[in-house]
Amino acid sequence: MDVIEAIRDLQASRHGHRTRPRLYERYIPDRSSRLSHGLSGGRTAPTLPGFPDPGHWVNQNFARGDGWRIQPGREGTLCTLEDNERAVHARVEAFGSAVLRLLEHHHGPAALGRAVRLKGAARWIGWEQQAVPRLTPWPQRLTAVQGGTLTVLGWLVLVIAAIPLTVAMKARVLTDHPKPILLSAFALAGLGAFGVHRAGPRLMRLPGRSIALTGAAAGVAAYLVMQVQGPVAGHFFAGPFERYEREFSDGCLAASPYRHDAIQSEVEGRTLVVRPSSGDTTLRLGPAEDGGTHPLRAQDRDTREVLERYGCQLS
Repeated sequence: MDVIEAIRDLQASRHGHRTRPRLYERYIPDRSSRLSHGLSGGRTAPTLPGFPDPGHWVNQNFARGDGWRIQPGREGTLCTLEDNERAVHARVEAFGSAVLRLLEHHHGPAALGRAVRLKGAARWIGWEQQAVPRLTPWPQRLTAVQGGTLTVLGWLVLVIAAIPLTVAMKARVLTDHPKPILLSAFALAGLGAFGVHRAGPRLMRLPGRSIALTGAAAGVAAYLVMQVQGPVAGHFFAGPFERYEREFSDGCLAASPYRHDAIQSEVEGRTLVVRPSSGDTTLRLGPAEDGGTHPLRAQDRDTREVLERYGCQLS
């Protein structure tokens, strides 16, 4: 219990050291008031977009304010944090002493002499950051559930990083512009790995059921992203045959001799040639290109007349 209490006290000291700067803010003094030189006069400087906290370091460094003060109403909190911070060395020494008492309890008083006792307690002074790190450390050994969850999170990161490659392949631009596409994929993979690195230690300390649920949710998300990204990219970067079905065969020409099961089609140059089995007028549409985003248009007068006859919307 002594060690646990000492750790809590040490954590409070480190919390005071890390939190105290955020209690200050930039402000605009009230020049017409007698309190303009005090902490109460004036108003808080406008915060920057996306950073509503006036104590955020971005606002403290870049907000347009002429003065510097404690945030109104937080003076008591500041005093408490300063007291905690001033007591950090005493609390570190208490932490070391508690650890030594624990060792003495397990190994006997003969194992620790006076010199060792003093050295062991004092060696923690100045090592507050190592004793209570800013970031939650990773566990030394992962359980099966933790390892499985990390594996699934890695799979999710890889699937998300593959989105630029999938889009580029559907758009037929991967060979033409490989560098920006690969850089985008690596950037997404790096951001995802950084997010797992920052959130992973806290996740690993959740109950086993919570970790398992997180892994299951990440697995479902990864599977959905993997299954959906191809069809979605193919919808926006479709080939000429898919675009004909979507724009004409499944719409205005669905009940005509030009429906998809009653035609023969081929690409000649950049023109899609559609020949109906009934022997009606051959349609010529373009631009017929893989991965295109432009709608198909009539390439000759006969095609336009056929489309107008069946009420197709011409672009």
